[in-house]
Amino acid sequence: MAVDRAHQLRIVVQPESGATVASVRAVAHEVLGDGWQARRLTRGSQLVVLTGASSATVGTDQHARESHEAALALIRHGRFRKTEADVPVPAFEPPAAVGAFGGAQCRDDSARLDWVHRTIKWHEAMSHMAAATWGGVGIRIGHPDSGYTLHPNLGADALDLTLDRDVIDNDDDPLDDLDPNPLWPMPNPGHGTSTGSVIVGRGTEAAGIVGLAPAAKLVPIRATESVVQLFDSDVAEAVAHARRVGCHIVSMSLGGKGFFGLEEEIQRAVDGGMIVMAAAGNHVRLVTAPASFGNCLAVAATGPGDTRWDGSSRGAAVDVAMPGSCVHNASFNDAKQPVVSRGNGTSYSVAHLAGAAALWLAHHGRDQLITRYGAKNVQAAFLAVLRWPGVCVVPTDWDDDWGIGRVDLLKLLQAPLPPPNE
Repeated sequence: MAVDRAHQLRIVVQPESGATVASVRAVAHEVLGDGWQARRLTRGSQLVVLTGASSATVGTDQHARESHEAALALIRHGRFRKTEADVPVPAFEPPAAVGAFGGAQCRDDSARLDWVHRTIKWHEAMSHMAAATWGGVGIRIGHPDSGYTLHPNLGADALDLTLDRDVIDNDDDPLDDLDPNPLWPMPNPGHGTSTGSVIVGRGTEAAGIVGLAPAAKLVPIRATESVVQLFDSDVAEAVAHARRVGCHIVSMSLGGKGFFGLEEEIQRAVDGGMIVMAAAGNHVRLVTAPASFGNCLAVAATGPGDTRWDGSSRGAAVDVAMPGSCVHNASFNDAKQPVVSRGNGTSYSVAHLAGAAALWLAHHGRDQLITRYGAKNVQAAFLAVLRWPGVCVVPTDWDDDWGIGRVDLLKLLQAPLPPPNE
């Protein structure tokens, strides 16, 4: 019998080579008792997800305790190479409306809808692109998030609804109905639409949102009901789906505890020629997973005037910064009516970097980049270009914990490509 996600325990194991899902389920029944189910983490993965029922809801201390006790029991049994509890933990604050979390109000110079475009030289970069590749033509961005809701500043044309997925309900409809799950802690309905609009928004600068890559396509993948407390195994499934359907970039505006299965799926994506990135985190100081993984680009947040946003997670794991404070985004009011609002969060920073990566891939030609570097080195080449002198602006009083600087889009497209052996 299926257990609702809000009362589900998840343990991820790596069995010995040749073990079947049925044999893993038998071990779970032997060690943990009846009622446990087993399935492969993703298609082709050797990892197995065990799911059972908890007497507590996700996000509580009791749920975490039951999860870890089950994992420890399996570890003591000694039948698996790796064992880890997949526990949703509050390791990441969601992006918030201006003024929330006690943060400062936005400066007057952020009132303009195009302040981000002006700061990162979007107009100049667009003028530098050829018509055939303008705005990220031909690039697909996988977007593990809360799903999508149609909004005039996102636009149906921005979405590829032939490749989309809902890994929570295991179907092909990632529509976000904007109704929060009352059992799930700190739900974030509409989050996927807000972050997606920053990447590929089809609005206008006069009246709404224009994403950094307004000719690219977003592939919505509903993987979270909360970007704060989530099952990392759902995110791993979302990354795997993005890879299978041929996405070129994965942008994750979320953060959790992380586990080895998610890191492995990200590596498979990178090896397949994808650029994978995640938000550094908000109001928790430390860089959260998956941004903390070495194979995932981590993005911190700046605000108007290239100030370092003090709510941004920061540290050695951060690669680069992009605007994330006081960012205009497509959202909804309490009556579910579409509006444009300003918000704070590294969710918007990584969305901006995803748009930048889409422009870079289109400008140079992704196939040509793969020919030049090999698929598994495309992300490394992108990072090498970000590190080229002048590509990232280093403002006065910069702190390296926010990465190498804030990206200048024109310089990104103008920068020479590194030699193939770098």
